[in-house]
Amino acid sequence: MGISQGSPPATGTGSLVIYLEDYNDNAPYVVPSVARVCEDDMNVAIVGGRDKDLYPNAAPFKIELGKQPGLDKTWKVTRVNSTHSQIMLLHSLKKANYQLPLLITDSGVPPLSNYTEVKVQVCVCKKNKMHCSSAHSHRASLLVLLATLLLALLCK
Repeated sequence: MGISQGSPPATGTGSLVIYLEDYNDNAPYVVPSVARVCEDDMNVAIVGGRDKDLYPNAAPFKIELGKQPGLDKTWKVTRVNSTHSQIMLLHSLKKANYQLPLLITDSGVPPLSNYTEVKVQVCVCKKNKMHCSSAHSHRASLLVLLATLLLALLCK
């Protein structure tokens, strides 16, 4: 509000509008960090994306397998909606913990991405109960598998 020094004094009122913009300065991440699947039948787990940014710099998210060769032979990621995807085990794996690398990308301009490893527990499921391993983890990396195969071939 303003008041003049004139005679008679005059007053005036104004409004100031401030627009705040959200910059895409936070990379998205995957939740939960641990997912469970059954080794045979119920072999699907749901994961979601989170981002500290606001629309339009957050969802929809794109969640996909990491770039390691061979992951697509064992795992498949399918979009469920704008914030969630399902992880599907394509064939049987033994009961253990596996580190599954995922890449999540937001919808900001420019888009931000983040590599995340989700611990996937492959469990034995019987009578609506999941029996999961809590001990060791297996890296879902083809490089480890290739190194093991190469060593086995060299030792023959």
